[in-house]
Amino acid sequence: MISSAFMPNVSTGSKDSLGCVSTNLRRDMQVDNGDITFFRKCMDTPELERIAMPGCERGFLVGVSLRSGHRRKIFRGPQTIDRRFRDHSIYIRDFAEDYRADLYGNFDFLLVELSHGFLNHLSDEHNVPPVQGLTCAVEQEDIVLGHLARALTASLETTGPINTLLIEQLGVAIGTHLSRQYGNLQPTDERARGTLSPACSARAKEMLLDDSRDGVSIADVARACNLSRGYFIRAFAKETGQTPHQWVLQRRAEQARQLMDATNMTLSSIAASCGFADQSHLSRVFLKIIGMSPSAWRRRAQ
Repeated sequence: MISSAFMPNVSTGSKDSLGCVSTNLRRDMQVDNGDITFFRKCMDTPELERIAMPGCERGFLVGVSLRSGHRRKIFRGPQTIDRRFRDHSIYIRDFAEDYRADLYGNFDFLLVELSHGFLNHLSDEHNVPPVQGLTCAVEQEDIVLGHLARALTASLETTGPINTLLIEQLGVAIGTHLSRQYGNLQPTDERARGTLSPACSARAKEMLLDDSRDGVSIADVARACNLSRGYFIRAFAKETGQTPHQWVLQRRAEQARQLMDATNMTLSSIAASCGFADQSHLSRVFLKIIGMSPSAWRRRAQ
């Protein structure tokens, strides 16, 4: 029981689409990726927020805690649930149900909104019965989902078409993991995974590297090959040994290396020419793939 002497002030102000007062958030991001939406919500103060939202048909909301310290009271009819969150704690909220909760600040969450359309498409891709719903234990923790969430939050900080591919891939991975672990999606038999035809492989690689297609998505490429998004990612990785995002980064890093060797272009110009968000993004990727920084590579070539 929380003593009234230590009760924090109740937040007031306009609410966002999840029922929070946005002005109280240190970090507030939203990225729409087709039928899946990501939110980053972070509050460092212990201010009380009261959430009250009627049921709707938006699907499901999954919250992944990125740090310890948050607590909330969830009201379900006459029942009250006291929840304390740690790193990797998760919760699943069915938007179809009325939701009331008291949030006592100090949180950092990645939130994933999965529409019914996303779950239906996922079932179609795996050729299994539709996912009927998502549910988890009250004190659920998920280390795998926690790692995926941290990878995604890092990606949300970087803009550009290359990073859009990574966000889309991680969205499919997160949605698939949730549907298998907390829904009724059946695992796909690895032996049933197919491959890309030579024509489809060539078309996909052309689209992924085409500079005129700024922000091309995996869904666009899969559609051009008459494949589902999930099937395309698996088949592409089987053929190349890399996900589409990893493959694009490899090609872009090699392109940058060639420009460094053949021209006097500045690194910032090379970064822009090769599709990186900025010179810093180029440097991180180049170091990881080539094994040294761009400036060190240039000095080595002199």
